[in-house]
Amino acid sequence: MTLRPAGTLPSGLQRVLSGGLILCAIISVLFVGRFSPLPMTMLLDAWIILFIGAVLLRGRILTLLPLSLVAIYAYTRLMGVWATDVPWDDFFQAYRWLLYLVAMGVAVGQRWTRRGALTTLTWWLVSLATVKAALTWVLHGPGERPGLFLENNFELALFSGLTAVVHRGSPRSRLWLLLLLGVLTVLSGSRSGAVAYVLCFLYAMLSTQTRDVFLRMVALAVPMVVAVIPLVIFQERAAESEVIDRVRFFDVFLRETQDWEPVNWLVGTLPMTPMSPATCEELAYYEALFSSAGDGTCYSVILHAFALRVVFDAGVLGVVLILALPWIFLRRAGVSALLAATLMAIAVTNSVSVSGFNNPYVVLPFLLAILTSSRAHAGEHTGASPWVSAPYPHSMTAGAHLPLPRAECADGAEEGPRRRREW
Repeated sequence: MTLRPAGTLPSGLQRVLSGGLILCAIISVLFVGRFSPLPMTMLLDAWIILFIGAVLLRGRILTLLPLSLVAIYAYTRLMGVWATDVPWDDFFQAYRWLLYLVAMGVAVGQRWTRRGALTTLTWWLVSLATVKAALTWVLHGPGERPGLFLENNFELALFSGLTAVVHRGSPRSRLWLLLLLGVLTVLSGSRSGAVAYVLCFLYAMLSTQTRDVFLRMVALAVPMVVAVIPLVIFQERAAESEVIDRVRFFDVFLRETQDWEPVNWLVGTLPMTPMSPATCEELAYYEALFSSAGDGTCYSVILHAFALRVVFDAGVLGVVLILALPWIFLRRAGVSALLAATLMAIAVTNSVSVSGFNNPYVVLPFLLAILTSSRAHAGEHTGASPWVSAPYPHSMTAGAHLPLPRAECADGAEEGPRRRREW
């Protein structure tokens, strides 16, 4: 019987995510001009729950203190809802970000062994999404924006995050993947997607050294072109409508919080506090986001932007939790500060537009970055703890010099100085 090393994520769980996403993407391409018929958000949430369960069953948790803080805060939210008649569906829709914080916390110290498959997965997803976007553009015109899984405001954050994560392990193909992602971003016309792409491209520029003049010119031109086109589309749409929807949501937020006391700004409202009837009536166009009770009640989810929602529901305390803990988990797992900052920036900008940290499309790259981090794999052959820092090359242990550690790519190959300079 083959024993799996402690901290190694079950291969079946890895195959379910990689193979399942590719299969779902292929099915979605068949529905040109329409969103995927599959409940992708629900399926991703189900995988994340299975992932948490698999880690907890093995009992190897390395972030007990921050996870205890999340558990205490979640308990206060649950007890508040338990004392009311709020449907649990509404609660889960509003507070999924707590589940995702738990997932990131338990991921620290776990290892994703099928690292080469992540590059393959990213190529498949970006390629199929581009094919579907191009076919939609040709057959239905540029006004239609159905994504591969969901609205491209959500999934472009996923694609940009995945591209950044696998950038370390595909030096020869990384430029083509970045360019293909740029084409997809242009076809989508998403402003938040364009920002995510620019952040991803900046990460690629800062983490890669090259003397090729042509590549330098491309590196400067591509993000500017990709950023300008969605802005032009945005101006055209703004000219057709009287009020931009995100501005309307911000106005509603200001009206709902105009009588707040300092304690409200600190901890937010009571769990699942409904918006005023006037707000629900004003935003009746978004009835799909109303309470599942069907009584016309609406909650902060109606504000769309997670940046507004988390302040309304959890105040400054919630903002601190959602910004500090992911960064702590990423860095403790050994993710570089540059990649961690890139993923955080993508999530924050997405939170200004849509649900940000409250959707699995933004969170999945965080999990995969943690699972494929250098520290998670440092003890793969030696049995070392992922918390033990490697000594400096010039230090002495038992009278012997330790060799200079080599960077390891996401595909499992060593990244030498020559590969590090290549695109």
